[in-house]
Amino acid sequence: MTKVAMILGHDLLEPNEDNRVYREALTLVKAGYEITVFCWARRMDKYETKWEVEKDGIKVVRIFEELKGGFFSKVRGFRRAMKQLQLKVEEYDAGVIHAHDLETLETAVNAAKKNDAKVIFDSHEDWPTLEIVQNWFIGKYYQRKQTKLLKDVDAVLTVSDELALRLGGGTVLYNSEPVEVVERPVENHKFDMDGVIAGYIGGLRKPILEEILDAASKVNALSLLIVGGPPKGRSGYNQMISELEEMAIEKGANAKFTGPLPYSMMNECYAACDILIVGHYVDESLRDFAVPKKLLDAMAYKIPVIVGPYEARKKIVERYDCGIVSDDWTETLTTLSNDKKMRKEMGENGFKAFKMNYSWDIQEEKLIRVYNDLLEGGTDS
Repeated sequence: MTKVAMILGHDLLEPNEDNRVYREALTLVKAGYEITVFCWARRMDKYETKWEVEKDGIKVVRIFEELKGGFFSKVRGFRRAMKQLQLKVEEYDAGVIHAHDLETLETAVNAAKKNDAKVIFDSHEDWPTLEIVQNWFIGKYYQRKQTKLLKDVDAVLTVSDELALRLGGGTVLYNSEPVEVVERPVENHKFDMDGVIAGYIGGLRKPILEEILDAASKVNALSLLIVGGPPKGRSGYNQMISELEEMAIEKGANAKFTGPLPYSMMNECYAACDILIVGHYVDESLRDFAVPKKLLDAMAYKIPVIVGPYEARKKIVERYDCGIVSDDWTETLTTLSNDKKMRKEMGENGFKAFKMNYSWDIQEEKLIRVYNDLLEGGTDS
């Protein structure tokens, strides 16, 4: 049985399960691989954390390292954490080391040298561009680092064709649900809302919510279902919701804010929606490379989408006619809310495309093929 060490810069299970990493690990367990996820439990309590756990055949090994103080103190803490992970992975003696995102790639490459392991780079996002948004110099540093480290990588996995091209090639794995999950019956209680319901699911960023509320207020008989909390790591949810609720009343938008809901309730949220507004979610410089999971979920649950004119999502929506590409939400909400036949046809188009090209059933076949080719020597470095 081949050992696989996955390296993750945050915890796999707490406070929320990283469903992409978990799903990949579970797929490999079912395919006969021994999987251990080595992760930095950076936000967990040193004295109460269970440092080794197992779930569904996936072993989770955690390390602790505080990340506090100023910039240089945090850099030192990060390096100590990565060194701890490297030593544990070396001791594990894996045949494949699977690094999730650029922050763990150097650790994977260094650990692989000791045991002559294969290295897989799983790039969930364009990390250098993400860093450039915060600090130009740090972003350029990560850009050079990524280019250098890619020379020691045996296979690349990523989240969109556009990002694969930027990385010089790779296998695209979409972060999607299995067909079995989306086809389970669910009670559709519409969250006690009437009329056509447009949903927004994700992190609540005030500027985009202001735009959505303003657009929805101009569309007759349209209700808004807004699901989510503040972006990861930010506080102030209650104050933000109060302000947005007041704004909805002032604008005359019929909106319901559910707050953050557990992952197990997402199917109920999608069942309630007649339209899904796929938000920007990330900085504009990153949008062309991102395929939001909400877009794939909408396709899976037969909901027509509204997406902005950004390359990766635009290509999918236009190719399969499963929604409308526009940055004019008022016009598109009006069009879709007034045309039930269009909504139904677009929803069906999206589901057909999801089932044939994007479901996790398809993605896991690609993942297993990458692993099999790598271990049989069929994949070039």
